[in-house]
Amino acid sequence: MRTLFVVDPLDGLDASLDTSIGLMHAAQDLGVQVWVTEARDLEVVDGRAVARARSLRLAPSVPADGCRWTVPDPWYAAGPSERVRIDDMAAVFLRIEPPVDGDYLAATHVLDLVGRDADRNDDSDRTTAMVNAPAGLRACSEHLLGLGFPDLTPPTVVTASADTVADFLHEHGRIVVKPVDGFSGRGVFLLSRHDPNLATVVESSTLAGRRQVVAQPYLPEVEAGNKRIYVLDGVAVGASLRHPVPGDFRIVSPDGPADLTARDHEIVDRLAPTLEAHGLRCVGLDVIDGHLIEVNVTSPGALRKADALLGTTYCADLVSHVLTHTTWKAPS
Repeated sequence: MRTLFVVDPLDGLDASLDTSIGLMHAAQDLGVQVWVTEARDLEVVDGRAVARARSLRLAPSVPADGCRWTVPDPWYAAGPSERVRIDDMAAVFLRIEPPVDGDYLAATHVLDLVGRDADRNDDSDRTTAMVNAPAGLRACSEHLLGLGFPDLTPPTVVTASADTVADFLHEHGRIVVKPVDGFSGRGVFLLSRHDPNLATVVESSTLAGRRQVVAQPYLPEVEAGNKRIYVLDGVAVGASLRHPVPGDFRIVSPDGPADLTARDHEIVDRLAPTLEAHGLRCVGLDVIDGHLIEVNVTSPGALRKADALLGTTYCADLVSHVLTHTTWKAPS
């Protein structure tokens, strides 16, 4: 059995933190071959999705302090590049980091062809699990998907207009502004009514009215923690807490466990049909004080960090579930 991970260049990954590495370890521990490729190495040949990929053997790693793992250098050994049919893989984990740019979108279109090969006389009912479905990644914006459920989210505007941002700020006093295609806390600003740099920040965020941003009230409850809920096939399987960086308002790595509340389950249950419809099997929901802030779908992270910090087995549970249920099936 083989799994394919579509990732960013290996030498740019942080093996002590990145969830993609944790998922590879989990597959390897199950006796499954790990293969890796990059978006630029995906191809279509005679209507079939193929990849120039390498088999990977990961060196052992153990939890270290906090949310990191101790990894040797080098942390992997790779085989030669080979052209492989993606249909022959048991699962494909699409783990390219945002932004969702032209190269990212091209990769999703290639992966759309997986499972559509009609000229397959051997094991014709074989299915390759896709995590997450490429069409779903194109259709669903991490910052905007939750806005279809206004009773689950804080008040929100999406706009490229400085006047609209100013009106929203006047109404709420303090707001968080972020680009609609932002990621990893980049380009996120906290604004107050009397900020002397207000006009400059809004102009920079919106590219002088040429780029839309998301604006939401600043929720002071974030000081008690931003909850990351790990969702697998529409079921909340666990959660961790993250807190603002000292001297900053943005959120980084998990630093403690989190209980799942009735409100958390309500949010997940409401989103589940939409996630299923788009083939979004593994997502991370960011929730502050019962408000849905973001739906992480492109490369949901923090699983490997949580496994080190909390002693959980989120990476192993995800891989085991996907290999057992190649199509959407809620855990029993």
